[in-house]
Amino acid sequence: MPMNLFHPVYHSHSFIPGSRIDIDRILPAKLDNEDIEAWIEKISEPPRFIERISPVATILGNESVRGKNWTEMMMHAYRRFFRTYGQIALYIRRALMDRFGEHGLLPFMSIDIEPCTLERMIELDYEQGENAYGVFLELIRTGVVSPAATVPFHIILPMLSSEFDQRLCVRMAFSIYWRVVHEYLEFIEEVHDERAFVLPFFLPEYSYSDESARIVVEEFLRLAEEENVDEPHLVFLLDNMQAVDCDIDVLMKSWNRLKLGDEKPPVSLVFRDKAFSEWMTYSHPSVKKLIDRTIAKVDSDLNALGVNYCWAHFDNVEDLTFDSKSLGNFEQKIVKLAELAYLGISPDVYVRRKLLKKFSLIPHEPQYIHVRSATAGNDWHARPNIGRWEGVLDSNAPIQLVDESRVYTRRTRMGKQQVIAPQGWKIAFLKAIRTCAAAVKGDPDSLEGGVIGILSQLSGIKEPQKARENVFNFLVSYGTVYWRELYLQHDLSEADVHVQTLVDDILLHGSRKRLSEKEYLVAGVAAQAYFFALDAMRSHGTHWENLDQRAAYQNVVMITLALVNLIYVYHWLKKPAEADRLVEAMQVHLFDFESAYSRYSLAEYGMTPQEWETAVKSEVDESPLNLVARAARRTAARHLRPLGYKQLFSREDEHITPSTGHIWSAEIENSNYKWENKLFCGLREE
Repeated sequence: MPMNLFHPVYHSHSFIPGSRIDIDRILPAKLDNEDIEAWIEKISEPPRFIERISPVATILGNESVRGKNWTEMMMHAYRRFFRTYGQIALYIRRALMDRFGEHGLLPFMSIDIEPCTLERMIELDYEQGENAYGVFLELIRTGVVSPAATVPFHIILPMLSSEFDQRLCVRMAFSIYWRVVHEYLEFIEEVHDERAFVLPFFLPEYSYSDESARIVVEEFLRLAEEENVDEPHLVFLLDNMQAVDCDIDVLMKSWNRLKLGDEKPPVSLVFRDKAFSEWMTYSHPSVKKLIDRTIAKVDSDLNALGVNYCWAHFDNVEDLTFDSKSLGNFEQKIVKLAELAYLGISPDVYVRRKLLKKFSLIPHEPQYIHVRSATAGNDWHARPNIGRWEGVLDSNAPIQLVDESRVYTRRTRMGKQQVIAPQGWKIAFLKAIRTCAAAVKGDPDSLEGGVIGILSQLSGIKEPQKARENVFNFLVSYGTVYWRELYLQHDLSEADVHVQTLVDDILLHGSRKRLSEKEYLVAGVAAQAYFFALDAMRSHGTHWENLDQRAAYQNVVMITLALVNLIYVYHWLKKPAEADRLVEAMQVHLFDFESAYSRYSLAEYGMTPQEWETAVKSEVDESPLNLVARAARRTAARHLRPLGYKQLFSREDEHITPSTGHIWSAEIENSNYKWENKLFCGLREE
């Protein structure tokens, strides 16, 4: 039986809001009596975070999957997902060879998993004697699924304040996934004799801007040239609402290429059908309905022309936990469609075979498409922009107005309560994070202030462009420390990912300067501060309606830890004035978040004082403080009191509750999640 000309295209994205409440070490206040070499070893290891305990379980088929918090539960669920992917492959392998004339497996979908999630997976494997990451790699190496790259820290690239940071994140992204992609492509070449380097790239939240796209393309082509890759090709995975002035039916069934201004870079576009994808995710349809709605996309006219065409569905990996039947239905859908000769494939397979003319072309293919700049497919506005995460109605409007209030249902001791949630807190939240992050990171143009200023001085390079290049490359290389366990799974050794080695080989490249042990430690702690500041920009923090939830809490913890790292560095460098400026920024923008309404002039956005009070009100009984103040004061007190800032903090500050409200709209109303405590995210106090 020949494969049908219609191809369902699938991609799954890892969407893991975290549960961090602190880091598991406190830096030394003074280095005089410390074993600095031992501290350099510690800072050459990935950061280990302490997570909130808030037990939860979910049902997958007949199996209960539990964790000490949602994040750990999902790591356990991934093991079950990977087994299911392998089971799907058992049938598809036979079908491909016996019925479709293929020489071996074709991946039925692509998948992207952010590096912090992969690092957490490996960490749990060590702790619990499992091999989830090894299984995941084997799925890729044997063509069960194809790898897609994504941006570290789940950052919306257009929301970063500088090209320096965007390029840094993108270069790290390709560094992280490049080796795995090569292993996958070796399989494709060996089994299917298809020699075309095609790499899917997922932009978190389906976020896109022309500037970000140019950076991604430039970095992709730079690395491809460096690695001697012939005719490299990138695939952006986007939402159909982001395409400019297109017939949706034609768009979804066509091979689309990106038109970036007047340029036509080697980039294809695969769009999800937003309405179709959300129906598949949230309506809990039966297998029959899933198959019927998929086959309904068959086009008799295109069949008559004898051309290959597709329809794409993207989802979050975690959606498979939304219903006890979701994972089983997913497996049956892929298998039964294959039985009907509709084989699910990954975006790169579809694009590669169009490029190689192995799939026949529609007369208008490739179709060149403009994408709306500064948009995100997960936005909840009719005309997509980035307003959902920034708290405004239209992030692209010349005059910024606060977003419309949202409604969610929360659980209280008195029962369910419907809450109207003003969204202006996101405006203040991002301004606070960005202000603190700028103080930590410094200015990449002038090479002054913050981490960039410190690293530039340590490099000993006088020429600004060369110093900037060394600082940038060192920060890129520090990713091998931050995600060390991930890199060690491939071809790097522990010696390759040591801070002192990276400083000597990269930060000091072209310099005659030699550093002391203290300066090596300063470089490592400063680089970690930069990464913490980036980590504080996770899109999860402002993705949902309410401020008082664990994703926002984690972002505040990370920006506070970034400030703390640099405060310690300035004390080691005998620069107390610079340290005090960071402490002041922490006090003003984080501890005193309550006054952000006037500080950031939120009235000019159309937000009232009453709406502000509602938005920042604590959702936990143990503390009246707003979430930002709770997270920042608790974290700072635990780390800065030993440094001598005891006048700013009481001992009680160290014990402020790390509990938060829940992510009500996504996790509590979902009946397949069995929380031990539905009233707040944390341990219930008896």
